[in-house]
Amino acid sequence: MNSNINHADRLRQDFTFFRNSIQNTYPSLNRYSDEKTMSAVFDSCYASISEKTTDLEFYKMLKILMSKMKDGHLYCSLPPALETFRSERASFFPVKLRFIDGKAWVDAVAAPQIPAGSEIISINKRPINAVIPELFKYIVSDGNIQTKKYHILNNFFYFYYFIEFGETPFFDVDYKLKDGQIKSIKIKADLEKNILKNENTDVHQPLLDFSIKSNQIALITIRSFEPSELKIDYSDFLKNTFKKIRDLNIKKLIIDLRGNTGGRDTYGSQLYSYLANKPFKYYKSLQTISMKMDFDKFKSNVSSYNNLTPKMFKKIHDNRYQLTKEAHPNLEIIYPDQSYNGEVWFLIDGLSFSTTAEFCAIAYSNKRGKFIGEETGGTYDGNTSGVQSELVLPNTKMEISFGTVKYEMAVKTAKEIGRGIIPEYKIQPTSQDIINKNDVQLNFAFQLAGQDNN
Repeated sequence: MNSNINHADRLRQDFTFFRNSIQNTYPSLNRYSDEKTMSAVFDSCYASISEKTTDLEFYKMLKILMSKMKDGHLYCSLPPALETFRSERASFFPVKLRFIDGKAWVDAVAAPQIPAGSEIISINKRPINAVIPELFKYIVSDGNIQTKKYHILNNFFYFYYFIEFGETPFFDVDYKLKDGQIKSIKIKADLEKNILKNENTDVHQPLLDFSIKSNQIALITIRSFEPSELKIDYSDFLKNTFKKIRDLNIKKLIIDLRGNTGGRDTYGSQLYSYLANKPFKYYKSLQTISMKMDFDKFKSNVSSYNNLTPKMFKKIHDNRYQLTKEAHPNLEIIYPDQSYNGEVWFLIDGLSFSTTAEFCAIAYSNKRGKFIGEETGGTYDGNTSGVQSELVLPNTKMEISFGTVKYEMAVKTAKEIGRGIIPEYKIQPTSQDIINKNDVQLNFAFQLAGQDNN
């Protein structure tokens, strides 16, 4: 890029590069908003760029824009210099918070100045219920789902508070003790590395686990569908687990999918094949707006696609292509595998995302079990993912990532577009449950299945 142009023009170049990339490659720009609305948003962002626009403000603008695109797979990094500042020198709000029902509670691993379980009323005179929506506008999430945004704040409140309200050496905090007393305190800001160092260091739980409780209730825990994260072979795990369930004639099963942010999409259909009582469809369609794909990334040895080729693209109208059933195993009719016919309860939360939400959508649509917990972080109708397109903005060097394939699930029509799988039993822990490590969602599932968790 020309080094002689002014700062504003450099940002405009980056924004135009970003916009063109999205419009030429991203298939879901108008999934939840019409073309006129999104075009006006892009135009407004471009018009707002001036010589006074800092790199941080430009980053914030892109984050807000991405949030309005309503896609939880979108990603935007800080410019490198700001990322270095964040990790080495910036000071942040040091107390770990847990957000429940629009309120903020001090986590058990918080700084010692405020007792764990206290409710935060305000920070620097801003009521917490006014702070939350200001931070939500930067957080990407599928459709109109908020549960995932709350989970993001649970882990990164300090960062989003920083980008919205700036850096300050101290924070004036008003909080409420468990007995109702209102207290005030001034606490010192801290470095990110110290905040992360104080996080909970629970013993690592296995990502795949199977156990049988008394009264013949089976519990399967799946914390990830990402092959690179799993310590054991996923297919073998399912095969062996459901063989044991069948051999022991177990008729009650709990599947815990909380915290599972996704991974290999065929892992979702594979899991459902053990629960299905008849052949089923998984994906209704996979669509793109371009045939100019990085086909090496769609090879069967690195993805779930069947060595994607241009012959697998069928043009359905201008700038819209549908992949043929040969492109992906989940477009074919899928048959049951050692089918389990007993009762099922699914545990879900706002981090049940991507592949996990896809699986839940199929199970929910086919009424294969009951859901417990909170709305999934991924939408019922599908997402935009597949192989991500990754680019670097030429001037600010910000890294951008977005999905290139629009996924539509083979499900019954949603009651409300842009929402996740909403559980029949909405169960949420209190701050005291979290401190005491009382898993109220799992306990409730055991109660429904006919036993207490003991």
